[in-house]
Amino acid sequence: MKIVIIGGGKVGSTIANQLTREGHDITIIEQSSSISESLSDSLDIMSMCGNGGSLDVMRAAGVGDNELIIACTAKDELNLLCCMTAKRLGCPNAIARVRNPEYSELMYFLRDELNLSMSINPELTAAREIFRQLEIPGVLRRESFAKGRVEIVEIVLKSGDLLDGCALADVHKKLKRRVLVCAVQRGDEVFIPDGSFVLLAGDKIHICAPATELVGILRSLNLSRRKAKNVIIIGASRIAKYLTSMLLKTGSRVKVVEINPAKAEEFAEQFPEAETICGDGSGENLLRSENAEQMDAVIALTNIDEQNLVLGMYMTSLGVKQVITKVDHIEFSGIFEDKGIDRVISPKKLSANEVVRYVRAMQNSEGSSVVALHHFVDGKVEALEFNVIDETRHRGEMLMNVRLRPDILIGSINRMGHIIIPGGRDTLEAGDIVVVVSHSRRVILDLNDIFAEEE
Repeated sequence: MKIVIIGGGKVGSTIANQLTREGHDITIIEQSSSISESLSDSLDIMSMCGNGGSLDVMRAAGVGDNELIIACTAKDELNLLCCMTAKRLGCPNAIARVRNPEYSELMYFLRDELNLSMSINPELTAAREIFRQLEIPGVLRRESFAKGRVEIVEIVLKSGDLLDGCALADVHKKLKRRVLVCAVQRGDEVFIPDGSFVLLAGDKIHICAPATELVGILRSLNLSRRKAKNVIIIGASRIAKYLTSMLLKTGSRVKVVEINPAKAEEFAEQFPEAETICGDGSGENLLRSENAEQMDAVIALTNIDEQNLVLGMYMTSLGVKQVITKVDHIEFSGIFEDKGIDRVISPKKLSANEVVRYVRAMQNSEGSSVVALHHFVDGKVEALEFNVIDETRHRGEMLMNVRLRPDILIGSINRMGHIIIPGGRDTLEAGDIVVVVSHSRRVILDLNDIFAEEE
């Protein structure tokens, strides 16, 4: 698919990287010559240096001959202008990065004129993800499918835990519930396991289960804890504003620490129910004076990755139950995992995943296209949600008789709202919605792509 990306910053470059890996023909327009050259060399894509809002530049880039434009500069107004111009030039689909919540109603009112297929807000997406993690502190990450009826959660298996040394075929007996372990990270290796796979202490395991069973499963694994009610946020960023609004609505007590006096004052005026503290959130004395070690959760949301990571390590060393760290350079996260930094949020990565999901759906809009797409295990594993349609092969056949391609699992089946964690005697039927888990190196566009070639 031919795609133009306007803006080569953190979000634009991450989107370009993911779409290039999936084989799309990418052209990126970036005003900074140094960034433009760097992207051209590192991603091996067509890169143009120029103002993405210029009609001449957009014509030179052949925007009208492309199937999609993604406008993700730092300026909302410019992104919306680019989408409107692209429509006039003949580009049928457009995605805009829009961060200002005041434009939400405007975009709905002018959605046809703006030619917006979707909009992305990295900060709002990140806040929602953090909020979801705070709801169930016993898990490192959680992803929802089937309109919230199915969850895939990530946990760390500890020595002596119920599943330590357990073969996957026996997991449902141990937990007394039908669940599926759909991915395992052991050191640097990632497995899409079969029933003979044996779990070991230290494994990061991803469990697919009905949402109604999740609390019971976590309780069986001694991981169930109450929701975070006392939260301290370091950095009065845009993410902090979205997150504070969500937390206050659920009755949580929120402290926000901001070093910039003007930003602290503005935050305090906007959120009088929260406690806003003007000070250096990276300072040990301030954190101890505010009893940060006794909080249910500490969220590091400054604009400096290194500062967030150091804060995360320090709070973890003090025994804070849940520490969540924002990191834009996601390659840093793996380096710090052995230091206790295991809950990392990357706004640009989350937004790129949303765009990739949309692009995959575009590629197969008439088939069993991707309804939802989530990456986990540092992007090495994908979970995708598909509709089962009349053209889907092997409908009505017991899954024990159906051969899947290597490193692929069917995680769940949603049949008219009833969630099935499939066994060998279950079948796929028209109208079902299924969650498929696979290695991300295998690009799946259609549900039929998961089946082995017929001999």
